[in-house]
Amino acid sequence: MPLVWQSGLMFILWGIFCWQGLVTVVDIWWGNEIFNHGFFIVPGAFYLIYLQRKRLLATPIKPSLLSLVFVIPSLLLYVIGIAGDIRLFMHLATFTLLPSLIWMLLGTQATRVILFPLCFMLFSVPVGEQLIPYLQEIAADGSVALLKLTGIPLYRSGLYIEIPQGRFLVAEACSGVSFFIASFVIGSLYAYLNLQSIKRRAAFVLISLIFPILANIVRVYGIILIAYWTDMEYAAGADHLIYGWFFFAFVIVCLLGIGEFMRQSPYEPSKVVQQNATVSVSMPVITSSIAILAVFFAWIVNISNISNSHFATRLSVLSYEWDNNCQRTDWQPIVVDPDSEEFGFLKYRACNVKVYNAWFSEQHNELVSDLHRLFDPERFSLSHTTSITTNGLNLSVYHIVSSSGDKLSIIRFYEVDNALFTSAVKAKIYQVKNVLFGSSRGGRLWILAADGHDVSAINDSLSAILSHL
Repeated sequence: MPLVWQSGLMFILWGIFCWQGLVTVVDIWWGNEIFNHGFFIVPGAFYLIYLQRKRLLATPIKPSLLSLVFVIPSLLLYVIGIAGDIRLFMHLATFTLLPSLIWMLLGTQATRVILFPLCFMLFSVPVGEQLIPYLQEIAADGSVALLKLTGIPLYRSGLYIEIPQGRFLVAEACSGVSFFIASFVIGSLYAYLNLQSIKRRAAFVLISLIFPILANIVRVYGIILIAYWTDMEYAAGADHLIYGWFFFAFVIVCLLGIGEFMRQSPYEPSKVVQQNATVSVSMPVITSSIAILAVFFAWIVNISNISNSHFATRLSVLSYEWDNNCQRTDWQPIVVDPDSEEFGFLKYRACNVKVYNAWFSEQHNELVSDLHRLFDPERFSLSHTTSITTNGLNLSVYHIVSSSGDKLSIIRFYEVDNALFTSAVKAKIYQVKNVLFGSSRGGRLWILAADGHDVSAINDSLSAILSHL
């Protein structure tokens, strides 16, 4: 079978096996502007491979099963992603499996020629939103330091920065995560195309990571400074978002300018006199890859066919404990698509503790998800985090403040098959284990909020709830 036909068959098999991962990743690329660049990564990687076609054709192409050290783990990761509905695992496996299959088809020696384009495909994975809280904190810390250095009076509470003219929130849109991810992608590509020294490439990639963070601090500082100078006439509302896009373009230009200072004379590879004539055709490699993909595909089908009888909607055991006459706070978490949910104040806490719980069958919804929020980030800001231990459970306590000065303390835990988890990771691992062995993966999310950072009230209420579970 000619190499072209082998390549086409391998690409089709990859598309069929990873279809669910591809559909979900395209949905994210399209719906989230942070990851719009994902549409161009794989085509761009193949174009980079095309640029290396002469060197590639001058290298012996000998299919190798050594790539199974990446292929098998990628397949396992994909199956775990399907079982636990962990999209990050599915996407990471999808774009690790493709370069691994290319390695299997071309062999180790030829793969070295196109190593960067194959690694570049990993930028297709929509990851990075987890950095938003940290980037928000860095932006707030840095801008406050610059404002104090400038002599501007301010008061900071969590991510709220208040000056005499008004109040600012370092929101998720101000975290600079879009700048950060785009700078990393562009910086890596620029280093590959224009720099030859490994040290210079590493240095420029490091600059592309640090520079947007520092630039975003200056941007936040500049917005507040303009508002201070103009008595909030400018840099308020949508203005700062518009300024942000212009500033982002300026940052990229500056980054490329730094690259030009570091640029070296392009490396000219030796001319290829004739194309390589030794292209090995390996039917065993193709047959082995098809067999392996078929086995894992059958496993995925089996997971998908688990009986829905395990996933009935359930009410909590505390329904009779609610006091529906309390209206002390209008706080509520942001929870996406539960099968059922209950809200209420506990009767024995004098309307001081509000409890939320939601049941997830894991049919078109997810118990452990980054989409769930303990609070609305447009109304509340995280002040600090502490921890408490109750009945053997070690829980994180999130202390939040609102723009009007209201204070709340929040805890969260998960209930799966009568087992309690304070760690989202451990809860998800337990669910995945259940699904892999054909059991139920449904579970309940519990969230408690106490007014006024009253940790003792949360502690007492949690003990009362646990006594019923």
